[in-house]
Amino acid sequence: MTSVLFIGILIAQILGTWLWVEQLRSSERDRLTEISQAMGARIGQTIGFFEQLPKQYRHVVLDQLRDMGGTRFFVSVNKKYIDLVPIAESEFSLLVRDNLKKSMFDQMLHNSASNKVGQIEDLDITFVDFDNLKILTGDNLMVALSPEWKRFTLLEPDDKSPFAVVQFPIDAEEWMYLTAVVPNGELLLGFEWLNGERLFNLSAVSLTVLLLTLLFVRWMVLPLKLLAEQANLLGKGRNPRQIEEKGSKEMVATIRAFNSMVRRIQKFISDRERSFAAISHDLKTPLTRARLRVEEIDDNPIKENLIGDLEYLETMVKGSLQIMTDGIEYENTSVIDLNDLLGTILKKEEILGLPIKFNMEENMTMKGRPVAIERLFSNLINNAMSYGKGVEVKGHREAKGIVIEIIDKGPGLSDTDKENVFKPYYRLEHKPSDTHSGLGMGIARNIANIHGGELELKDRSGGGLIVEVYFPL
Repeated sequence: MTSVLFIGILIAQILGTWLWVEQLRSSERDRLTEISQAMGARIGQTIGFFEQLPKQYRHVVLDQLRDMGGTRFFVSVNKKYIDLVPIAESEFSLLVRDNLKKSMFDQMLHNSASNKVGQIEDLDITFVDFDNLKILTGDNLMVALSPEWKRFTLLEPDDKSPFAVVQFPIDAEEWMYLTAVVPNGELLLGFEWLNGERLFNLSAVSLTVLLLTLLFVRWMVLPLKLLAEQANLLGKGRNPRQIEEKGSKEMVATIRAFNSMVRRIQKFISDRERSFAAISHDLKTPLTRARLRVEEIDDNPIKENLIGDLEYLETMVKGSLQIMTDGIEYENTSVIDLNDLLGTILKKEEILGLPIKFNMEENMTMKGRPVAIERLFSNLINNAMSYGKGVEVKGHREAKGIVIEIIDKGPGLSDTDKENVFKPYYRLEHKPSDTHSGLGMGIARNIANIHGGELELKDRSGGGLIVEVYFPL
């Protein structure tokens, strides 16, 4: 459950971060679009102005602008194209370049008397950082742009924004060179959406939320876990204790209802036990008196029939009391060595001289009520010896429990009989017997259920019956 919570919180955090990144990316895209359009318009105006100047005045105007402090653009006219080291391409640099071109051409066409100005061929826009900006001196030597110009042109000295460098041929002999900073354009240099700091914050928030969630879930689930344990004990025939009423309002109501149910069940069982004890006491006296009176009858056939009916009635009473006793098992639980227990039972059956096989894995142990478990397997083994004329006992472990198989080679059971044999007093011969009263299978399954297990009847390949008993670990 902890892993599921952690994965869920982590996925929620990742989705939230992804949404934040997408929103930031969208807002930055809109911002850079607006900035690049404004820059393009201003660059277009500047280019249009210098293009319209007579060639002999261009350098004069440039010198005057530099002496007066210049503009936000560095403009020069060079004899050749300057190769620069560009920054890596990104979606934002492509976006800014496209908007710059479009806005520049629109502005230049708007200010020009002819369409010729707005159709510049070989226009090149390159994005570079300040350290890679180069210009040509008067003697055509390539030098870096002065840091003083950077401090003058940038809005803030610590700004790391890249520069947009626009170059295009004015005529056959000269190239216009214009550079301008892209305001707050760090995204063009590359941006780590999930850097170490953000990943740390994401992990810290996830772990904090997970811890708080675990504490809350533990507060919610702990009473439910205790309730499940006590309900399991109740299902196995044990007396669960009264649970402390704590937790949420709904949990308190559930625990209160469970405690009330346990008290009613315990009272019902106690009343039923006293009722059966009273019935047993009340029936013994008239049965004994009737038996004595029957003994005085001289007519042997009638006498024998009456004695048989009285014995059958006594057997039914004892059987009912036995079912009641087995259903209310107060024996303390302990660790049972099934290898030793089953071996002892089979040892007693050797007196019958019938074939017996014993095949168990080593160290087969379980926690249960020794006398009840012994009664369970004694009934099953005795049935196999009686109806199958022999028995094979096998046992093995499974992932979550122990399986014991009582196998015989008798006539087996039909599907109908497999259901009926668990009913009280049901016998295959449909008549009373001194050794079998028709209660053994029901008692055996009841004991298995008390221990949280199950008893199933299966057909054996080649004929016979397999009684499979499963106990959870």
